[in-house]
Amino acid sequence: MNLKDRIDGVERRIEEACRKSGRGRDEVRLVAVSKKFALPVILEANRLGLQDFGENYAQELRDKQREAGEGTAGTLRWHFIGALQRNKVKYVVGKADLVHAVDNMALVTELDKRAAASGTRVRALVEINGGEQSKNGIRGDDLREFLEGSSRFQNVLLEGLMIMPPYFEDPEMSRPWFSGLREMRDKMVGEFPGMRELSMGMSNDFEVAIEEGATILRVGSALFGPRPE
Repeated sequence: MNLKDRIDGVERRIEEACRKSGRGRDEVRLVAVSKKFALPVILEANRLGLQDFGENYAQELRDKQREAGEGTAGTLRWHFIGALQRNKVKYVVGKADLVHAVDNMALVTELDKRAAASGTRVRALVEINGGEQSKNGIRGDDLREFLEGSSRFQNVLLEGLMIMPPYFEDPEMSRPWFSGLREMRDKMVGEFPGMRELSMGMSNDFEVAIEEGATILRVGSALFGPRPE
């Protein structure tokens, strides 16, 4: 199966899941997880209609964006979807359209400082801990306190939540994590109206995520095939 066939297949699955759940296709953004794939593959995917690409490593995002050049600005949107270390923030600020996995106040502080210095603002999501298999992310019980603390920073805009549940062969097993994240967002959005995004759902379970309200999907292997070593 070639790249176009895989993209078309994923698009059909998204459209069908949106139809079944009574949602519009424009309510869901597809982020193609492109880590370790060479830039020519990304540019071909962009030519075939994809705009949003997710990278897990800060320096890889920086290097690919630099190699792509200014001519792709506006047609390629880069997302940073991995765990971000404070000493790598400089590679992401001003380059990533959205940072998906903010999970501690020290990181918010560093993002704010770097953004202020570069005259920009960082759009970000709060990562919620996905269970015992994931050490990243804050606990749901701590979310309100985290949002209140983050609200004092002028250059970091927290726009929603993300989660990475444990991997299950049966995608239905992920549903409680997705519905739980949606409920958590719904409780917060009245007090923090900017918190609308839900980044959840990957290659094996994104239809379930759509049914539970996902606004952003992070899909890699279903689009690109096996990842290069």
